Amino acid sequence: MTLEVSGLSKAYGSGADRIQALDDVSFDVANGEVVALVGNNGAGKSTLMSISAGLLAADRGTVEAQGHETTRGGGSPTHHLGLAPQEEALYPTLTVRRNLEYFGRLAGLPRARLADRVETVAAELLLGDLLDRSARELSGGQRRRLHTALALMHSPEVLLLDEPTVGVDIDARLQLLQFVLDMAAGGAAVLYSTHQMQEVERIASRAVVLHHGRVLAVGGVDELVAAHARRAARLRIAGTGHQLWDSAPDRLLGVRETPEGDTVLDVAADDGHGSVVDLVDGLPAGMRELVTSVELQEPSFERAYLALVREADGVTRPTGTEAVAR
Repeated sequence: MTLEVSGLSKAYGSGADRIQALDDVSFDVANGEVVALVGNNGAGKSTLMSISAGLLAADRGTVEAQGHETTRGGGSPTHHLGLAPQEEALYPTLTVRRNLEYFGRLAGLPRARLADRVETVAAELLLGDLLDRSARELSGGQRRRLHTALALMHSPEVLLLDEPTVGVDIDARLQLLQFVLDMAAGGAAVLYSTHQMQEVERIASRAVVLHHGRVLAVGGVDELVAAHARRAARLRIAGTGHQLWDSAPDRLLGVRETPEGDTVLDVAADDGHGSVVDLVDGLPAGMRELVTSVELQEPSFERAYLALVREADGVTRPTGTEAVAR
């Protein structure tokens, strides 16, 4: 395996303030594969990325990238690996071109290849028209693309991307996702951290689900969806405070209140359209007349993720504020 994480643990603080950021985390990423790393804020994703890149010491466990142990001696970076962390790392007074050239030289890229590589990476991340503009003049999405481009200058065999599409517009997002797929198609092993569940389904073959520093699941995206997600009906009901605890307690998958003052309920509809009709007909008195729309939704990775987290937390019913896919 190109990237191998074995028994990785990391804690911050001590005593009552101790936080277990990672707890015995193990998985791998092969050549030509995109593995999605998903989890809520605080799940440990950025800590795992930093340790894997050799920038942070682990308490226990090892990470190997192309046979190089990045955890040796408290952290040992390797030229086989490229990291684009959450925090932007740009030189604002330098142009896009100079930023790319500088980070390319830091990564050991030969001068003979530098100019061509700058042009190639800039074009692939929609930065070609911005090469002579200073980084501080860029928009937030443009800076994010440049930040990601810096990690790609030396064509690393292992690529760690931590929330690379945050603040990126739709067209640039699609371009960046395609670039990630192209990197994998060229043989790179890509670990891709994201909150965007649609991105997982678009580019990842497998996913690692982290929750409070522990691995809840590792597997193929389609396999996780099949095992943990259910077909659902989304009911929009006028007004707030509506619940289905009494009429369908085992079928309620999610509930939220909209900014417009309505309630959105996601209800399992495994048996298809007929069960949805029966469900609406069986709603409590006074609620059926308030249903403004019903929409069938197929199983998704987001639903699988929510089910895994809810099970890990011992939650048998969604809370009134739990997010469901928009």
